[in-house]
Amino acid sequence: MQKYVYHRTKLPSAFSTCFEENKLIYDYNTRQKDDFHIRTVQCEKGKRSIKIKGCKLWSNLPAEIKMIQSSSSFKYKLKNYFLQCLD
Repeated sequence: MQKYVYHRTKLPSAFSTCFEENKLIYDYNTRQKDDFHIRTVQCEKGKRSIKIKGCKLWSNLPAEIKMIQSSSSFKYKLKNYFLQCLD
């Protein structure tokens, strides 16, 4: 959900440097150009940070959920997706 609110500029300014899209990192097109860049970290604490976990969660979402424009629809579909993953 972080990227959803990030793109709709609803995220607090403290998070403005936490997430960078791949298209801002690489000079060439990739299939994941619209996903967030996942930094390489060595320590376990770093792997559990919002910068890493948030990017990985967003990258693993289906494209149809990522493209939803409405906040309420996004929350509904995201909740259903996670509930289906539990089954």
